[in-house]
Amino acid sequence: MSSGLGVYFDGRTARRQDVHVELGVTALRIIAPDGRPILDWPFGELREVADPSGGLRLTRDGGAALARLEIRDAALAREIRARAPNLSNGSDRSVDRKVVAWSLAAVVSFVVFGLYGLPALIDRVAPALPWSVDRRMGEALDGQIRLILPVRRGSFACGDGPDERDGRAALDALGERLSGAASLPFPVTIVAVRSDIPNALALPGGPVYLFDGLIARAQSGDEIAGVLAHEIGHVAARDGARRVLQAGGLSFLFGFVLGDFVGGGAAVAVVRALSEASYSRGAESDADAYSVRLMRKLGADPKALGALLTRLAGEDKADGGMVFGYLASHPDAQARRRAIDDAAAGAPPARPLMDGPAFAALKRICGARA
Repeated sequence: MSSGLGVYFDGRTARRQDVHVELGVTALRIIAPDGRPILDWPFGELREVADPSGGLRLTRDGGAALARLEIRDAALAREIRARAPNLSNGSDRSVDRKVVAWSLAAVVSFVVFGLYGLPALIDRVAPALPWSVDRRMGEALDGQIRLILPVRRGSFACGDGPDERDGRAALDALGERLSGAASLPFPVTIVAVRSDIPNALALPGGPVYLFDGLIARAQSGDEIAGVLAHEIGHVAARDGARRVLQAGGLSFLFGFVLGDFVGGGAAVAVVRALSEASYSRGAESDADAYSVRLMRKLGADPKALGALLTRLAGEDKADGGMVFGYLASHPDAQARRRAIDDAAAGAPPARPLMDGPAFAALKRICGARA
């Protein structure tokens, strides 16, 4: 029996699970680290979806909509492909439909563009998109993010080293609480990034990147939670999807809708726009208000985000404007703190979302800093 390692996402929570994968006669079995079987996926029901990192990413017909299994072992991936008869079925049959759909989409886009102009068109299109399009955007752009963003020596994502796993467990637990309270139609995945820049950003569809430079400057778990809640607010408002459409154009959108996204230079431009530019003042205010509501819903400190913002602003001023990061894309810290404090007025006494040991573990999630 062939076997190997994989990463499993159940589609209901944001937690990533390192699993063992065994290939049987008619199905592959997903096994937890403690040896407990999780699921059997019949080979005939396996479907392959695009994986920007070049591995094998699987879903199952009839399974949870967002569940997936990722295989990095090339030999195991080859054997799965050999045993799964329908892995890519449907792609050839859909070509003619896609040609027709592209033609119709082009006609519609020209008509609507002529009536409203591109900015107004994007504002009308983004809220009407199925959430699955946001998810496809995020999954496709994730690979580009990992190639473009500068990180310290080592892997892009933190939490896999032997001294980092407790931190990842703490971040996963925090992410699950925030994601559950947000009640979006999909779990929000949080990724700690091995970068000294104090920043955080969200892709369409839920991947949120929390940079180690920001973790290092936080003084409580609620400050981290406030930042993550703010970024989840951008996801909920489809702000990232709007930014993608603004930077990549309508052809980028149709590629996601029809499943023909191929990346390249346009993807790089979109990633840079997402990571380097700021949202509008209104979008930032709305995300701050969302953070306050989400933190209040969880009984946490809704003012924690404002405290972190003004402390970063003080560091930035003391360093002659060299902190950059979160303040570069999230300006006006003092005004935003006042608005956050006003929105949080009357909140009951807060219960921290993290205890001391969990926060200490989170601070170590990316290992030793320079």
